[in-house]
Amino acid sequence: MTTPQKLDRILDCIGIGLGPFNLSIAALSDEEKTHLKTLFLERKSHFSWHPGLLLSDAKMQTSFLKDLVTAVDPTSPYSFLNYLVTQRKFYPFCASGQSVISRLEFSDYLGWTAHQLPNTQFGCDVKSVAFEQDHFRITTDKEVFNSQHLVIGTGMQPHVPECIQPFVSETCFHASELALRSPDLTGKRVAIIGGGQTGADIFQHTFDKQFGKPTHIEWISRRANIEQLDEGCFTDQYFMPDYVNQFYQLDSSNKQQEVSHQKLASDGVTSDCLQGIYQRLYHDKYVLRNPRWWKIKTHQSLISSRRVNGQYQLDIQHGLTKQVETINADIVILCTGFNHDLPQCLDELRPYIMTDEQDRILLSSDYCLQWKGMKNNSIYIVNSGTDNHGIAEPQLSLAAWRAAKIINHLAQDSVYELAEDDNIIDWGDLTFKPEKHLAAVSSL
Repeated sequence: MTTPQKLDRILDCIGIGLGPFNLSIAALSDEEKTHLKTLFLERKSHFSWHPGLLLSDAKMQTSFLKDLVTAVDPTSPYSFLNYLVTQRKFYPFCASGQSVISRLEFSDYLGWTAHQLPNTQFGCDVKSVAFEQDHFRITTDKEVFNSQHLVIGTGMQPHVPECIQPFVSETCFHASELALRSPDLTGKRVAIIGGGQTGADIFQHTFDKQFGKPTHIEWISRRANIEQLDEGCFTDQYFMPDYVNQFYQLDSSNKQQEVSHQKLASDGVTSDCLQGIYQRLYHDKYVLRNPRWWKIKTHQSLISSRRVNGQYQLDIQHGLTKQVETINADIVILCTGFNHDLPQCLDELRPYIMTDEQDRILLSSDYCLQWKGMKNNSIYIVNSGTDNHGIAEPQLSLAAWRAAKIINHLAQDSVYELAEDDNIIDWGDLTFKPEKHLAAVSSL
């Protein structure tokens, strides 16, 4: 084992992880423009973005214009439009009439960007981060870096319900692994758990026999129905800089309430996907008159599971009647979302990190982690601030704006124009505190 080599110079910022959000920051951190010396480190040897979910017909939920850079720097060489031009497919793309593209093509665009940036380094596993007087020391498996600031973009981890965790295996796995596993579902009974976009994509591809023809599919969702993504133009106002800045001013209870009300603005299924699935089901049942080989069960939650004689017995409970039913499956695919936690490499800094009463991290309006050394040294966190900044936080819609906001804060300069005051809706003064108002009135 070789000892990591230490580099004495202190960079302005080191990014840990190279998913789309840190990649946006890296792409906008041009040293000539920002005067920042940055480096973004990625453990994997090459760029990959949820490779297990890159199914052939899976679509994005956002416009291709909401790429890594265009919203704040449309002349950047790292725009999706420039990707189309350099890949010699601009005119064919225009002729296709797409406003929403496939995840496969967007992933290819991200990789195209990542591997031409001068400030990215792949195959570099960050082992630990320590704070030394006035800078961070980042130790990797190859060398040691010093940086005044950090930006953490290590992504989210698959969530597996506790009641089925003991049975995770080759035949019971999270959806994020599907395309990598490419299981043979021929002759199998398949249970799909989860009713969001991922559940819909998995059901569609399973129904289309992409992984072989199953004998039976059961799609289980605890939602009241298979619910459509709220894609209205006014709903899109939640994904505007003006709203995010206003939302940040709310107290914690109001933030939670608003996020709950807005769930389908970010966590529903696209209308095109639902239409396609419904037409398939209609054709199968009413035109082909096939024997029923699929079921969609809504308002049902997985509450317990067992493995008996090589098959899974899944207990699901109805949300209204509380009736419990047991279904049998040979393959279980968990479309149960993701959790976010700080990466293990930050363990040394955890005692200094501030959290709220529910042990959630606190972020400033500029996406800085609240910690005891933050006066001169910032730790920026991306894709971890729904409780702080609202439903736009894990979405790609505002990736470029957030990256520019972080870069402006890093540079202590308005490197990028953020256009944060443009809006259609008057949200009111969300900074208003009624208790302070009443106290002021009573003192008159």
